[in-house]
Amino acid sequence: MAQKDDFGVQSQRIVDAVRKMCSRCTVAFDNSRAPHWIKFRIDDGSTLLTKAHPEFHVSEVADWSDEKLIQTIETVTDRLVRQPA
Repeated sequence: MAQKDDFGVQSQRIVDAVRKMCSRCTVAFDNSRAPHWIKFRIDDGSTLLTKAHPEFHVSEVADWSDEKLIQTIETVTDRLVRQPA
């Protein structure tokens, strides 16, 4: 499997992007969809920030620029991931 299509690599990109925007936020993955699909939720410790649990094909995430990844995270959290503590 190419690195581009690696569930671990793309999942880590999501975790890294979330941490850049919100140091207190955590990402939980639904590993039952791995290794071809990435389904996740984001919370800030007390509040679930993702209203739906987004699901993307690993290759789709791999094709996103870092900017597109951040925009997607902001969209699925209704920009709550950027809210101050």
